Amino acid sequence: MKLILLIILLSVTAFLATGQVEIKPSPLPGFEQRIRAYTDSLPVVDTHEHLMDPKKIRRSTLLDFMLLFHHFADDDLISAGMPPNTFQALLGDSLSVKEKWLLFKPYWEKTFNTSFNRVSMLAARKLFGISELNGYTVELLSKRIREAYQADWFNTVLKEKCNISFLIQDFDDNSFGNEGFRHVKRLDHFINIASGEDIATLTGASGKKPTTFDELLNLLRADFQQAVSEGVVAIKIGVAYTRPLNFENPGRDKAKKLFLETLSTPPGQPLSFQEVKPLQDFMLHRIIGLAREFNLPVQIHTGLQAGNGNKAENANPTLLTNLFQSYPQVKFVLFHGGYPFGGEIATLAKNFPNVYIDLCWVYAISPSYSQRYLHEWLETVPACKIMGFGGDYHNVENVYAELLMARQIISTVLTEKISTGYFNEAEAKLIARMLLYENALNFYNLVSENPKPDGS
Repeated sequence: MKLILLIILLSVTAFLATGQVEIKPSPLPGFEQRIRAYTDSLPVVDTHEHLMDPKKIRRSTLLDFMLLFHHFADDDLISAGMPPNTFQALLGDSLSVKEKWLLFKPYWEKTFNTSFNRVSMLAARKLFGISELNGYTVELLSKRIREAYQADWFNTVLKEKCNISFLIQDFDDNSFGNEGFRHVKRLDHFINIASGEDIATLTGASGKKPTTFDELLNLLRADFQQAVSEGVVAIKIGVAYTRPLNFENPGRDKAKKLFLETLSTPPGQPLSFQEVKPLQDFMLHRIIGLAREFNLPVQIHTGLQAGNGNKAENANPTLLTNLFQSYPQVKFVLFHGGYPFGGEIATLAKNFPNVYIDLCWVYAISPSYSQRYLHEWLETVPACKIMGFGGDYHNVENVYAELLMARQIISTVLTEKISTGYFNEAEAKLIARMLLYENALNFYNLVSENPKPDGS
């Protein structure tokens, strides 16, 4: 009897642990396959990339197996002990592919498990038919990569294999791409001011550095207006790499006084962050004010920073709360699923009508985090406020691999929601379309090439 009661108790506990409640009736058989097929067929708005010009890749020293491992995988290789100068040697042309493999192999054996490296291996398998890395396959993989770049590989991957309708590029070079490319503008250099030398770099189109506070503000406006005239779809703020995301509003007089102090700093002697923070904060507020004036949304890097030795606390999205309160007319999208601040980012998007979530890059950081929090966000945040994909990569191969992961995770979450009765099949399909296509289309005011994707 005790055993039976224990089994019943464990069964009830397991059911409650799923956190799901049955709202919709049981689905018709085969819904898992239908949801996966539908999700896989949808066109995509890719919200965030740093793609390199394929013509430059073709002429570079990256045209071997390291093309798949040069971006983000390097963070884990270095975290596992690879000296940075060794990694740089892997990107050059002084070593043969075999010599590169001999340097790469000991650290690959320590880091193959990470999701950054799983993305690279998925690209190698799906695009080049290489399932394992060894002394022979790296030669073959390198050969197949070189052969691919002899044709229009760039657009073959993005358009035919990924089915990307629009791609938002976060990169200064706008000389390449296809008709679906759109761009954002970064103005971080107007925020990260700590010395007269920093100010001297802010010359803009005029070529003249600002020597007064008014000239600085006029230069910022001119750069902003130029970006608007060039058709940018958003402003990107990435300063979490250099400072915390808490921005007070100190007022113009204090900022002007600090500008003059900063302008007069001796060479090589910048002000400390605490000294110059009010000026930086003021400039951020001025940028957000311009975004409001010109009706542009603002992307903000939150959560994990690429590289090694960064401060995660700098990028806690809750530090931005006063901005959301101060600029209710400005739409803010918080990048990278806020990893590891998944609950915090859900609270912000739920509480503030002008705050949105973007899962760009987070599938490559952690598939299980992406799956776990997508479940939670679909229970807490209006579905229209979640954007489902951006690769955040330099190369199209890893974009393709991460998109495969994104489609699988989205379809898995939705089938689990159907199986427990939280959604029905029609609702799940609607949400898949919103996540991968419609939400970003609406957020960035993109002109649709495919206004009603139906997965057919």
